[in-house]
Amino acid sequence: MSSLTILLHPSPFLFTNPSNSKTTIFTLPNRPRILIPQSATFSASPNPPLWTISETVKAVNGRIIRWGPPGTICTDTRTLEPGQWFLPLVGQNFDAHNFITPELATKGCVGVIGNWVCEGWNNGFVKVEGDTLSSLKSLGFYARNRFSGCLIGLTGSVGKTTTKTMIALALESVGTVYYSPGNWNNEIGVALSVIGMPRDVGFGVLEMGMSREGEILELSRMCRPNVRVILNVNAAHLENFANLEEVSMAKGEILREAMPGDVCVLNGDDPLVMSLPVSVGVKKIIPLFLGKGCGEK
Repeated sequence: MSSLTILLHPSPFLFTNPSNSKTTIFTLPNRPRILIPQSATFSASPNPPLWTISETVKAVNGRIIRWGPPGTICTDTRTLEPGQWFLPLVGQNFDAHNFITPELATKGCVGVIGNWVCEGWNNGFVKVEGDTLSSLKSLGFYARNRFSGCLIGLTGSVGKTTTKTMIALALESVGTVYYSPGNWNNEIGVALSVIGMPRDVGFGVLEMGMSREGEILELSRMCRPNVRVILNVNAAHLENFANLEEVSMAKGEILREAMPGDVCVLNGDDPLVMSLPVSVGVKKIIPLFLGKGCGEK
């Protein structure tokens, strides 16, 4: 498979061009216009995606018990804002359904997407059967299907959040960009990131983390990135894997279901990343950093 190699200077802040004409310099824009969500409520976005009750029911295969107005999705009553639907998650030692009280309605909650509500709950209620985390993921799949922009997904043992931010800043010069807040890279964070992604932005940039085999594949199926990036592989996850090769294969799950026409970006300085297979028809881009050993690439 043919691939494109891009040589990058170690610093993105240079103001003069290097003597090497093959080197591309990226500078950060002075006035970023990126949509940066500040919390789980995505209230910082000027155009937050509203979910109608009909869309919600279709996404989670639920049943309308009581109608409610369109709103955004929240999973934490501590950050819930007026006009939001609350989706209570259930863990090994907690059940967020217990936080559904009449006082939650006075706080501005317009409805609940869950298994049950408290006595006296008079706002919207979409009842779902089974695990509410599965319902959250279903909302993520549905949200991805209605997003028509370019979605970039990245993974790696270190540097995901920083690289995500730099990619977003670079893309800002060619269109509107949304990227996931903080290090929201597990199954809950990625689902909330996709659910909160405005429909009208040109680019979405999401990071994906993992602690076990199969996790990156599951997140990739939800996000279906058009551009798939693997930064590096190191010993950050060895507690759940026998060796670095197993970590590499788990990270490589982001590439497994890439479609013809998709793009994958692989760190040319990491042999474990470079050993991962890429499907036929997927464009392969290999950045190399200038410096010692570069001539061997």
